[in-house]
Amino acid sequence: MDFSTEFVALRDRMRDGQGNDFVCRANAEVAGRTAALLSSFDVCTERKLLGIMPTGGTSRAHEYRLLFGVPVLDAPALDDWWRYAIEAERALVRPDASHSFSLISLLLAAGEVDRAAQKKLKKLEAERQFAGGQQGWSAIRAAAVELGSGAIYVNRMGQPLKSILRPFLSKNT
Repeated sequence: MDFSTEFVALRDRMRDGQGNDFVCRANAEVAGRTAALLSSFDVCTERKLLGIMPTGGTSRAHEYRLLFGVPVLDAPALDDWWRYAIEAERALVRPDASHSFSLISLLLAAGEVDRAAQKKLKKLEAERQFAGGQQGWSAIRAAAVELGSGAIYVNRMGQPLKSILRPFLSKNT
């Protein structure tokens, strides 16, 4: 397997297949690193009491997916990427009175994910609750994908990423 070729193919499938609701930017700089692909989704809806009575306010939610290529992901490299994910979350999430939630999805496409990194990834979690004029919460989801085998490893919040990523690992997508 040629890592570079497989990584670029994955990036292109993700860019083309995420749907019209996502805005995609290749080679986007976020918190000092360049993501091969930054996909973002924003939704703004009217707030309703009990789901039926308009309150006059709005609610906003966001998802940011950051794709990076990592030829070999070991435990020290995962620590570095996790620190970066926390910095990226702080750079991307801008809570205010209408903020509902934001998800940061760190996607690491790897040629190999060693066993220690697989185990460590399962235990990683980061969530922030906002108060004092700021609303909502944010959380970091993380997934590491072995391009050769198609194996997907995720953290606790990242379980939904398996079903999101699986179709993009197919060469026929």
